[in-house]
Amino acid sequence: VIEWPPFSPDLSPIETLWNDMKDYIQEHYPQVHRSYPRLRAAVQEAWDSISLERVKELVRTMRDRCQAVIDADGWDTKW
Repeated sequence: VIEWPPFSPDLSPIETLWNDMKDYIQEHYPQVHRSYPRLRAAVQEAWDSISLERVKELVRTMRDRCQAVIDADGWDTKW
C-alpha cells in the first residue's frame, strides 16, 4: 500500500498537462474566452498539441514525484 495525500496535484501528471494546455491557450488565443465554440476549439487544439512523448515524460517522473512528496512529508514539492 502506498500512502499519499489525497488530491495531491504533485502526484497527478494530468495536472501538468492541464497547465500545459492553459499556457497554450493563453499564448495562442488570449481573447478566445468570449465565445464558447471558439474556446472549445482552442481547448481541442491545445489537447491535440500534447505529444505522446510529453505524456511518457510525465509518466517517467512518477517515481521522483512520489519520492519528493515522501521527502516533503506530504507538503508542497517542485512538481
